[in-house]
Amino acid sequence: MATADSNSSYVQILLSAASMLLVFVSAILLAHRNDLGWWTLILAVFVGPLISALQFDLLGLIYGIPLLLLPIFGLWRFSQYKLHGKFTREVTRTGITMWSAVGMLVGLILLVALRFGPFLFNSTFLSATPEIWVMYFADAAIFASFVMIARGVREGWLLLALAAIADLVIYFMISPMLGMIGLYVFIALAAVYGFYLWRNLSGASEVAHEELSEEELALQKAKQATLDKLNADSEK
Repeated sequence: MATADSNSSYVQILLSAASMLLVFVSAILLAHRNDLGWWTLILAVFVGPLISALQFDLLGLIYGIPLLLLPIFGLWRFSQYKLHGKFTREVTRTGITMWSAVGMLVGLILLVALRFGPFLFNSTFLSATPEIWVMYFADAAIFASFVMIARGVREGWLLLALAAIADLVIYFMISPMLGMIGLYVFIALAAVYGFYLWRNLSGASEVAHEELSEEELALQKAKQATLDKLNADSEK
């Protein structure tokens, strides 16, 4: 029979998985410069850090509430771009500067500090393993990268990719089976995306009909060329 601790751990894992799935959906939407991506990211923060904090430890709000401000900033920043269509924005590309890089680094350190919460004020955080440090920084970078994306900085996508890869590597090191589950999720998502992209492929009968039409057109051209040649010879 499952204990209360195992049940709570299971719920936390499910909430984290749901949150990361929403981050994935948000990234896809924002890659298309869609405003709905920010609402999805807000939902990701709510489903993950905020609900976990409200259900298990209110001290988690120290990290969850500032994290919620990031997609809210992104939503506001995207509103400054010209709207093209119903939800799509005409995002202008912005280059990364030294000051923006320093600001991002400071922001990451601040988010990691908030993640440790009250443990930062005693020696407990010093006993954290290197894997925990990398995981905390990677998790912070996943959400912080959207600040760069909101500003039109293309390198924000690279930061998001590197952070996700770092998290995946750490999960493999801590629990290979959990890492394998993550890879299966990526495979499933890639399959669904492939299914979506193939929605407009022509059927075999349509392709055969097009090929037949091309052959008929070529035959007609050949006949016309022959007739033109015969007419030219008869005129001579």
